[in-house]
Amino acid sequence: MTEIQVALLSSLALMFPASAQEPAETEAKLEWDARAAEHLFNRAGFGARPAEIRRWVEAGPEALVEHLLAPRGSEPFYVEDPEGDVERLREMRKVSGDERRRLRQLARQKDRRQYQAFLEWWVERLITADDPLRERMTLFWHGLLTSSFQTVKRSRWMIDQNQLFRDNATGSYATLLKAILKDPAMLRYLDNNTNKKGKPNENLAREVMELFSLGEGHYTESDVKEAARALTGHSFQPGGTYRFFARRHDYGPKDILGARGRHDASDLADILLAQEQCARYIAGRLIHYFEGVEPEAQRLERYAALLRDGGYELEPLLRTLFLDPDFYREDIIGARVASPIDFLVGSMRRLGTRIRPQFVVLGAAMLGERLGDPPNVKGWEGGEAWISTSTLMMRGNLVGMVLGEVETEDLDDRAELELLAVDVPDDPASDATDEAMMQGEPMMSDTEQMVPESPRSAEQRKNSELTRLLRGLDRAGYRPRVHFAFRIGKLRLRTDEEVVDYLLDELLAIEPPAETRAMLVAHFAREREDAGLGRKLPRGSGERLLRRVAHLILSLPEAQLH
Repeated sequence: MTEIQVALLSSLALMFPASAQEPAETEAKLEWDARAAEHLFNRAGFGARPAEIRRWVEAGPEALVEHLLAPRGSEPFYVEDPEGDVERLREMRKVSGDERRRLRQLARQKDRRQYQAFLEWWVERLITADDPLRERMTLFWHGLLTSSFQTVKRSRWMIDQNQLFRDNATGSYATLLKAILKDPAMLRYLDNNTNKKGKPNENLAREVMELFSLGEGHYTESDVKEAARALTGHSFQPGGTYRFFARRHDYGPKDILGARGRHDASDLADILLAQEQCARYIAGRLIHYFEGVEPEAQRLERYAALLRDGGYELEPLLRTLFLDPDFYREDIIGARVASPIDFLVGSMRRLGTRIRPQFVVLGAAMLGERLGDPPNVKGWEGGEAWISTSTLMMRGNLVGMVLGEVETEDLDDRAELELLAVDVPDDPASDATDEAMMQGEPMMSDTEQMVPESPRSAEQRKNSELTRLLRGLDRAGYRPRVHFAFRIGKLRLRTDEEVVDYLLDELLAIEPPAETRAMLVAHFAREREDAGLGRKLPRGSGERLLRRVAHLILSLPEAQLH
């Protein structure tokens, strides 16, 4: 570890400057400049280059907001093998014993490959940012209406759910809530396929109230039990399409949040949407997601009313939020810890380089954001939980790989990049799941399944993944397409201060402390002189020096904020 890296690590506390600040006084008018435009791109998308920011500063905030909200047309539905589940089950019916186990293992491997390919397709969309707000909102719903491939174990079901989020990303929350109660991945994830009359399973009923619509403390245990009865019989067919099993449904009267009737899943959604707390909860989750802090009570009520009065249409709320001067106040801009996806994708967009999406999928997983597999039904905690001394160093290593600054010569030549970011063990519980699906019966709940633990520790797995990731980039012949020396030469920057200031402006969303800037300038000057370089940096050795400085900048605590 270099001297400057040690010094930067000691400033880890600088990462959270907003925690000790009071909200600034709200200005009556939105102050629109490059800083505000970059803030909107960071929060509503995944960052932007300075030239793009300058263009939208001239166009104005209304034009940029409408651009972000504008529909981009119908997107292709990503599925490699739409009939895979059904065909697999048909084949397994014909055989038994070792042959059935062999077919099952091959099918699982193919399914994992398909899901990995899908995740890479999704990350590619984040990197290209052709429709950034839609993808940002798809990621938001994935973290709120959570399901996990580890539990669902069917790639197409998870892909279908992701497309459901994308189709309704900025549309109607009411439509999305009703759809998620009949989504096979969600029904499987929360065991509603085992929910039947006389033996209700309360998992989905509880989470739809606590995490999807109302929040903790705004319902009773009796409401959960009655809601579970309303959801009985809502399940899926072996192939993964929704199916209502009438014989399993409880048709008796139910009393949910004061509404009495013979309710089913659609009725339950309507009851939840009718609660004032529902609009308050969803508006609060959205504001917190985009701003990084809880909204003040009066402001929350204003947005909740906007959402409720607008029939739960999300676009008017988002438009109002992105044009709200409070969205651009000083304690918001550059004060939210970037998630691993935000950090990796945003860094590549700022650097103007591209890397294979496998790198982002696996790198983000190593930092704690495993797409397709949130840690639990609550999703990712986010915020300061993303950062520790260990993950800060790992972020520096990963961005160093993007810049070509991490050496791979000493790695094991036999190590290869494993393209499967999700490792589902081949366990007896999955066999039982397949058997149940073949018969069209409810599958065992997670509490009934005995899944053996992986023999490798989390730390061993992380080290192994980093080794394979490095070797995979090396074997793929990756070379960063970064041209700092060319850009600096074109701008005719000559002094060490001008060069460092240019790199800081290009790579950070906020200004670092004066002492950090001074340390970087001194470091750059020393390195330049040691390399025998003059003020005019050559393309070769000068470029390598600039990339090393860029690596240090992107390892700063301030680089983790946006």
